[in-house]
Amino acid sequence: MLNFPKRTKRPAGTSTLPETGFGGTTFTAAIVLAIALFVSVLGSFVTYVNARSAYARQTTLAQAQQQLESLLGNQLNEETAVRGYLASGQRLYLEPYYDSGPRFQSDLDSLQRRMQDAHLPETLPIVFDVRRNHQLWEREVAQPLIARPTSPDEADRLRKGKLLVDQIRLDFSQLTAILNTQSQQAADAVKKLLLRAATLTAALMLLFGASAIIADVIRTRTQVALERERIVGDTLQRAFLSGWDVLPYLRIGTAYVSAARHAAVGGDLFDVHRIGPQRCLFVIADVSGKGLEAAVETAFIKYSLRALAEDYDDPGAMLKKFNKAFLRSTKDDGSFISLFAAVLDHNNNTLQYSSAGHAPAYLRRGSDIIQMRVTGPVIGLREVDVFPSTQEQLFPGDILVLATDGLTEARDTAGIMLDDEGAMRVIREAPEDPQALADHVVATVSRLSGGRIADDLALLVIQLTADSSAEPPAPAEVGISTLSAV
Repeated sequence: MLNFPKRTKRPAGTSTLPETGFGGTTFTAAIVLAIALFVSVLGSFVTYVNARSAYARQTTLAQAQQQLESLLGNQLNEETAVRGYLASGQRLYLEPYYDSGPRFQSDLDSLQRRMQDAHLPETLPIVFDVRRNHQLWEREVAQPLIARPTSPDEADRLRKGKLLVDQIRLDFSQLTAILNTQSQQAADAVKKLLLRAATLTAALMLLFGASAIIADVIRTRTQVALERERIVGDTLQRAFLSGWDVLPYLRIGTAYVSAARHAAVGGDLFDVHRIGPQRCLFVIADVSGKGLEAAVETAFIKYSLRALAEDYDDPGAMLKKFNKAFLRSTKDDGSFISLFAAVLDHNNNTLQYSSAGHAPAYLRRGSDIIQMRVTGPVIGLREVDVFPSTQEQLFPGDILVLATDGLTEARDTAGIMLDDEGAMRVIREAPEDPQALADHVVATVSRLSGGRIADDLALLVIQLTADSSAEPPAPAEVGISTLSAV
């Protein structure tokens, strides 16, 4: 006969999960955990601020690269137009020259400002050289040839024009190399920042956890191993699964079940982040791997997407930018992320989302269950990948159920996988209250699998309320349960 871990009632807003523990936790351990949680929250805030600053610099560099490409195109249009006119004698060919000329100077001014914003003083002399050579080309080559296309010095002016254009293109190449180097350095800085923050936070928490374990050893040696599991595992996982924002027009339920027997940090993550008074971001993600590297990646996802949401309205654009940053910063070529990101606009109750290979996302409307479609590949394959977004109209009472693949890949005692059809059936049979729904899903998966699951399961359940003036419950800590691993 299988024995299920004892269930204990948790505070409202969290999941009722199987939990192994002991009564009478020492006062010292409580103080240590409180300090650890404070350090985690403080570290998370500092990481978010620094990540946003780094992404702002990356955005400025990307805009400068686009401006540089536009300048090169304008210069090429001008040169081609003049050559076409000289070869044909028809002024129709000069239209691109007159269109591109004024834009060249304005684009060059804009590029100079962006270089100054990015604090790249070494580029300013090169920009000045581009401006000077282009003006010389205009004054001493293009304008005289247009005025007198058959003048005796036509060949000399064309040779001089070629020298000036070659110098301009050489300057463009130097600017491109500088911008590429600075973009790579900015991406590396973000990675180092998050790795350093996660390592320091984990080290502090492990230190505090060890102190709590020593205090408990004084009271009883028999509780050391399980107490360490509770302190280290529960605290580390809570650091990355807590801190989501409270919004008056949403009711939220959450759950997290770990498949690991020991205090290994998983790579599952969910987040709710307020973008503005009537807009918010939903995220659920599953990172390949476990341990400290997985913790680094979950922090990277959470705070990078929060920063990107301030600059991009389209979730697809967020994921495209994040995919490039992830590929440039990850050390493991085999690392990847399945990720679902959505932006809810409460003004018109529209949900715009992009799914990077993340299938377990469902919309419950009454007794109907709709699976949100996958719109792109997983994060971490290629820089050229795109992640189109799609839009769904929501109505009061609609429930969005976001899960990791611990739900669909759960197997019963006969080894049969639950899959998407089974997951939708479980969601359809669940209560309407978001937290009760999350608890029902976890209890059902636990019962079907005989208390043994193969992968971590994270759940984020969001209901759009009819009365946005109602005061939502404050977010409680996410319940973390460890079931027997297969």
